[in-house]
Amino acid sequence: MIVGLGLVGDWMVRIHGLAVELAAGAVMLACAVPLRDGLTGGELLVVVLSYGARSHWTVVEAEPRGSAYEVRARGDTAVRGYELIHRGRLDLSGADGENAQRLGEMVIGLSMRPTTSHASVHVRSSSEGSRTMLALDPEVDAGAGWTENATLVREVIGLDDVTSLRLLERWSYLRTHGGLVRVMRVVDFSATTAGSALLQELQQGLLDSSVALHFDVVEAARAQRLAARAVHRMSSDGAASRAAGFRRTARSTRALERVGQREELVASGKALLRVGVYVTVRASSLDELRAATKQVLRKGEQSGLRIERGVGRQFPWYCFQLPGGPGW
Repeated sequence: MIVGLGLVGDWMVRIHGLAVELAAGAVMLACAVPLRDGLTGGELLVVVLSYGARSHWTVVEAEPRGSAYEVRARGDTAVRGYELIHRGRLDLSGADGENAQRLGEMVIGLSMRPTTSHASVHVRSSSEGSRTMLALDPEVDAGAGWTENATLVREVIGLDDVTSLRLLERWSYLRTHGGLVRVMRVVDFSATTAGSALLQELQQGLLDSSVALHFDVVEAARAQRLAARAVHRMSSDGAASRAAGFRRTARSTRALERVGQREELVASGKALLRVGVYVTVRASSLDELRAATKQVLRKGEQSGLRIERGVGRQFPWYCFQLPGGPGW
């Protein structure tokens, strides 16, 4: 935006301005315009070029490696799968709170490792019911409340009765031997109310779908540096803006408060996470897939979530939502 305004302004003040300069400034301004699905014009152009340049055929494989599986897609990763034993009405028995507390303790433990660790929780819903899987590094144990289930890894990927999954990428969906697949991503939780179950609506009412919650656990030493650097950067930007005569908006003030809270939590020993939430829907026809997509978007709106549709990025997002997140 700044470079575009500079080029256009320079062309206007020159007596014999070059048309190339005006055209370059107009293109840069057009690239900075926000468009649909959270993309600017420039970002959409990059997506289109990337989509046209890469091959649209790919293969996803999962091979057993002892008690773990090696998942090969956009990248390679090894995971062990653990299934949550559902006992019904967990909110009344208190088991859901216990499971969440144990997961939190496990994440804090992972932050003590010398490298970044990856973990993911997958809820797969079908006509037969829902199953929940926790995918971890092979050397990490899930602890109480989870039972190791290697075959569930293949089921979550979609390798129920085949050894490999061949995908054909289209602009807004993927075609497989079992039907059509579309992956969407939750990118904003800020409109949700405090204490609400953020993903509850997305896990209910969709017959053939899955919700994948991925998180990278940053090692503790690096997490403290990242949190402190973020506070310093936002504070410096705010001071520069005020010195130039701009006032701080309510959004920027709230963002600075949240970053400050994050720094305090990390300093007190909490883990710093990079979180990604993906929703995958499956259907046998385009009409059914469009209907399921609209239902996901509607449920996201009702829950205060902003969901991106992932046009032109279906294959990378499909790899991101797989157990272990190959390609992260």
